[in-house]
Amino acid sequence: MRKKYDVVVVGAGPVGSYTAYRLADYGLSVCLIDKKKEIGKDVICAGVISKRAFKKFDLPGEAILSRIDSATFFSPSGKRLEYNSNDVFAYVVDRSIFDSGLAKLAKRVGVDVRLNQQVTDIKSSGKVYTVVSRRRRYQAKAVVLATGVNYDLHKKVGLGRPPRFLYGSQIELPFSFSQTNIQIHINKKFAPGSFGWVIPAGTNNSRVGVVLLRRGKIWLKKMLESCLSFSADKLNDSEIKIKPIAFGPVRKSIRGRIIALGEAAGQIKTTTGGGIFFGLLCSEIAVEKLVKVIKEHGSLDDYELTWRSALASEIDIGIRLRRIAGQLNNDEIEALFDFVKKHRFWVDLLIPRIDFDYHSNFIFFCLKSFGSLLKIPED
Repeated sequence: MRKKYDVVVVGAGPVGSYTAYRLADYGLSVCLIDKKKEIGKDVICAGVISKRAFKKFDLPGEAILSRIDSATFFSPSGKRLEYNSNDVFAYVVDRSIFDSGLAKLAKRVGVDVRLNQQVTDIKSSGKVYTVVSRRRRYQAKAVVLATGVNYDLHKKVGLGRPPRFLYGSQIELPFSFSQTNIQIHINKKFAPGSFGWVIPAGTNNSRVGVVLLRRGKIWLKKMLESCLSFSADKLNDSEIKIKPIAFGPVRKSIRGRIIALGEAAGQIKTTTGGGIFFGLLCSEIAVEKLVKVIKEHGSLDDYELTWRSALASEIDIGIRLRRIAGQLNNDEIEALFDFVKKHRFWVDLLIPRIDFDYHSNFIFFCLKSFGSLLKIPED
């Protein structure tokens, strides 16, 4: 017999599990389905989440590996610009513990969690949706697609795909420069139009990675050799993990009572490729709309308008920044570092505009201030 729910959520990543939890907390009957046998296993992610996100969404603290209170930016030649906060501004998490913690929270409030079930289709009949997996069928009044970078179901239900993709390459290595500092490396040699990172992940481990609009493990290998004097020949290629990341929103994120959410909707920081904070913000929007629709009837049409209004400027400025960064050569990057280091008052102007989650204010200020130095048009 097909069990009927108010909402079926497809995908038990952080955004899917959090959405299921919030919906059930409002009294709706919810089923959370995931194709994996174990939630959070083999996730490719830098795992850096803001302190604001932990506080705002009450995220599982047991997943925290490191507490970040500073960042060091490196030029191609190794010049440094330091950012030191007066307090922790982000946490590095174990995604296995983090993801499973959110799923357990959902289960605790009554969500029916179904694992090892690949959803293959979604059929509609009036206001009833049938979610088809390879093992059984589920009926619901609404469906949330929190499928991450998998868009197979989007095509079947008439939703779009992101216009482009970033590619994140990462490896975890047994060393640590610092427990509280993130390194950001800007160098066209290994990260054209982008950056690489070294992130502490616990006492004796670091995550090293790059994210850019080109695919290939070669870029991370170049970074390891250039920044860490690490011979890539010693690496087993299987140790380097690559993940596509939505770069820009999908054309349409709602059809009837089917909602795409998180990376499934392209709700991603186009600057860094991070998606958890934006995804959880949009989850709150989706939950509010879904609860109203399920309990009072009506449509979900304003979901699209609401989330786009909230994030449009952040997403658009990140796309513009990457376009500009792609035009810079290493000499121009060095010139920027030299300019800021020489004119220290710029640091005092820049630091108050730094926000881990919202980048548009900082980027607009930089483009306005340094655009003439690099001959960047203001659009």
